[in-house]
Amino acid sequence: MDSIFAIPLISAIVSIAGNLAVFRKASFLIAGVAHSALAGVALAIFLASISIELDYFLVATLFAIFFALLATTFSKFSDIDTGIGVSFALAMAIAVILISLTRGYTAKLWAFLFGELFLMTEKDFLYISIALVAILLIFGFFYDKLIFFLFDPEGAEASGINTRLIDAIVVAIVAIAVVAVIRAVGAILAYSIFVAPSAVAKKFSKSVAQSLIYSFLITLICLILGLIVSSAIPISASAISAFIASIIYLLVAIEKS
Repeated sequence: MDSIFAIPLISAIVSIAGNLAVFRKASFLIAGVAHSALAGVALAIFLASISIELDYFLVATLFAIFFALLATTFSKFSDIDTGIGVSFALAMAIAVILISLTRGYTAKLWAFLFGELFLMTEKDFLYISIALVAILLIFGFFYDKLIFFLFDPEGAEASGINTRLIDAIVVAIVAIAVVAVIRAVGAILAYSIFVAPSAVAKKFSKSVAQSLIYSFLITLICLILGLIVSSAIPISASAISAFIASIIYLLVAIEKS
């Protein structure tokens, strides 16, 4: 039941963060943040294995924001994709090391790798709700500056906008969004869920508002179909949702080519 109520919230979170990443021309940031969040989850689980209890959401969020900011810093020396690749390869290395050190907790990590859309708890729903409220407040407060920066970063800087701060806000929103839904959609599948609907929406939209609405609807449909198929066939709902989102993108890309 929590999954049904969470799907619209997840769709809203994915729509905002996915569009920010796509308009930032850094969609790979989603995958990088997801892997960084996984490192945070691995650290929380490792600490739990030695009787140090820390909430995975807090640790994963801090990891995701730190490595995302690190990626944007690295990008100053080359390009954004290289910066993301280097910083998040480091995060994944940390994740693998921590997973190797944590025996007997593989099942917990599995949920964060591939998602458990059908098995969400009240605690997961709470995290998603809090994240959505935070994202809406931040996105709404900085909306004009965010849009200006995303479409004309040079003009935004020339007009006196602190572009480093705005870029950090973009990164923070993406990080919070990915961490909030990582247990539902999984670190491996997050890229498809976040990027494909937003990329498709962008092709058919004449404004940012339209893109947000279209990506929300596409994500909502994909997640609902994932639940429906998963209830009939023993296949991961998250995987089905990611598969549908990817197929929609491929069909649109072929049609537009």
